[in-house]
Amino acid sequence: MAVYKSLLIVFVIILFFMWLSGFEYSAKANSKRAAKRTLEQRRSWESYNASYQHYSRSGCSYVGFGNRMKANRQLHGIGNRLFYYSAMMYVAWLTDRRPCVFTKSNFILDKVFDVHIPRVNNKKNVCPLYTFRQRGIALYDTRVKSLVNISRNISILLDGYFQSWMYTEPIATQLRQQLRFKKSLTAFVADFLLKNTPRGWSTKTFVRVGVHVRRGNFLRKGRTSTGFAVANTQYLQRAMRHFVEHFPKVQFIVASDDIQWCRKHVKLPMFNKSNAIITFSTKHNAAEDLALLASCNHTVMTTGTYSWWAAWLANGITVYYADYPTHGSALSKFFDYKEYYRPDWIGIDNVT
Repeated sequence: MAVYKSLLIVFVIILFFMWLSGFEYSAKANSKRAAKRTLEQRRSWESYNASYQHYSRSGCSYVGFGNRMKANRQLHGIGNRLFYYSAMMYVAWLTDRRPCVFTKSNFILDKVFDVHIPRVNNKKNVCPLYTFRQRGIALYDTRVKSLVNISRNISILLDGYFQSWMYTEPIATQLRQQLRFKKSLTAFVADFLLKNTPRGWSTKTFVRVGVHVRRGNFLRKGRTSTGFAVANTQYLQRAMRHFVEHFPKVQFIVASDDIQWCRKHVKLPMFNKSNAIITFSTKHNAAEDLALLASCNHTVMTTGTYSWWAAWLANGITVYYADYPTHGSALSKFFDYKEYYRPDWIGIDNVT
């Protein structure tokens, strides 16, 4: 019996030491894991801190627009967004910052041009943001020059319309290089022009003049009373006559959001049809019409920013509707006509 008791005591002692040894091993393992976690956390924090410092020094040097640049299925607002884009590029040039779009969504110009602008999700940014709100609509806000004094650690968010040729002028060459139409649109234009070349005319003997006629929502009562004028037949006749008198042969390519009205009212009754012809662009979307108008040698504008950019992209002789916006209207108070229309463009009104 005594022997069994001795063996039992030895067995208990052995179990105790095994337990103690296991406890020490577990404690050491836990200690190692804790040390490892601490090291990883420290490294993670150091990495975060380093990236934050880098972001603060260079990653915050952005300039851009926010949700106004987002795309829509109907491609509405291409003209407005081109003004946003040009203002963004202008301020980027002025302040030596990087242009961006403060949104994760594609913006409408992606569907028209081969532009590649970084997207920045500003909700997740750790850097501060300065918002510059433009005064007026169609004018050059001289306060924009003060943005050169904003710290490089701060990004700039632009808010406004920025509708002026003065934002485009210093960066015109760069802007034209960037605003290249997508290959599908250039292919569409080439096919359209080939199929619609006037019979018997050589491409070297005539010029193409894009005519954009804006109507649509500008005809709403609330808009016309505010100053959103719509060009009439008299203006279109005078504008088209200008080109017929200066060139031996002219093909007018008409695009509009109301092509049926154009078919009835855009005519050439006073011209010899042997040296002038009208071709209507029908059943095409806004991107296709803009690419087509931009491919023309010269432009007849009516109203709105879409017309403005069709003329700017064509970069030829431009005739614009001088009665837009209506003089003395509420809208005209936000316009500076000399800063909205390029000085080399030719203004013609409704007076016959």
